[in-house]
Amino acid sequence: MKTFNKILSALLFSGVCVSSAAHAEVKISGFGSIVAGKTLGTVEDPLNPGTTRDEIFTADFYDVGQYTNDFSFQPETVFALQVVADLGDKLKVTGQLVAKGTDDFEPEFDWYYLTYQATNELTFMAGRRNIPMYYFSEFAEVSYAYPWMRPPSNLYWWQVTQFNGVTAMYDFEIGGLSSTISAFYGNEYSNDNKEMNYYDKLYGGNAVAVNEFWTDIMGVNWNLSGDFFNLRFVYFQNDRDRETIAPDGSIADYTPFSQQFLGLGGTMDLAMFTVLFDMNMVTYDDAVGTEFPTYLISVVYNMDEFHPFISYSKADQKRTKQPNKEDYEEHYLLSYGIRYDFHPSASLKLQYDQFVDQGDKATGWAYHGDSDTITVGVDFIF
Repeated sequence: MKTFNKILSALLFSGVCVSSAAHAEVKISGFGSIVAGKTLGTVEDPLNPGTTRDEIFTADFYDVGQYTNDFSFQPETVFALQVVADLGDKLKVTGQLVAKGTDDFEPEFDWYYLTYQATNELTFMAGRRNIPMYYFSEFAEVSYAYPWMRPPSNLYWWQVTQFNGVTAMYDFEIGGLSSTISAFYGNEYSNDNKEMNYYDKLYGGNAVAVNEFWTDIMGVNWNLSGDFFNLRFVYFQNDRDRETIAPDGSIADYTPFSQQFLGLGGTMDLAMFTVLFDMNMVTYDDAVGTEFPTYLISVVYNMDEFHPFISYSKADQKRTKQPNKEDYEEHYLLSYGIRYDFHPSASLKLQYDQFVDQGDKATGWAYHGDSDTITVGVDFIF
């Protein structure tokens, strides 16, 4: 009852906002997922050799949404409400309220931004939105928008996924193809970062907080679409500062570096098949020359309202300035499943995930551990 009251209070607050903007045209929409699952066995504890533990599958790295051998709805269940108010004179304001199981359904405004349509081709946005890292980043939480239960978590796993800043978008046609180029700039200050705090505790740390600051996030995104394909190219760079706060309030560790992100993703509709892919390279300017190449390939077979699929994603950390360049974090995720569109605004999904940790055990980089996981859920939009 307490959780329901939290969500109801947030919805009532949104209603008040809509009522107070009676002069504006207001559109309300939303999405959600009710998902449950569990891992299926035990595994050698990668950080305590010679002992075993329940398998752990991290379905959501950013919010530390994890499945264990206990059947649970918490890791991925989410409800969201989006309000778009047209203020006239080509100006709109958007707010998105999200309640997640990983946060005990505590509602939070994770998007809020202004949109100004300067011309038919040129649009400006200012406020808080998702960083357009991967092909599915800007709607990664809208599970109804893609075939799987979630985008592969070993690709979509960064400590920061949103930013506060500005974006300029320009639409045009090139060779009969629709094209959109976006340039964006902003910052994100993630105090008490949930993911980094989890891994500090996993390795026996006693930090009261791990803060992750991404500043001067600056990049460009290019979408190109035709009759049977859609492609997205992205490049951005930013400074990253991470500080670990000790129990006495002092800074126990401070790690500044910068990163570059390069990616190409897309979809192709080939008769009854849909092919989805994402290829990315992240490089740090740190002392060891860290590189993170990742990729995804997925095939969906479309049979009316049924969509069976298979996907494979791989991540492999390299340290180009170290003698043992390959002996660090490495893993792949193989997923099978089916989506059943039983309703115009809802789909039922069943998915099996096999996560294989190929990291170096001797140096502690195999910290995820292998897992086999089954999940079932309903996605919906309204």
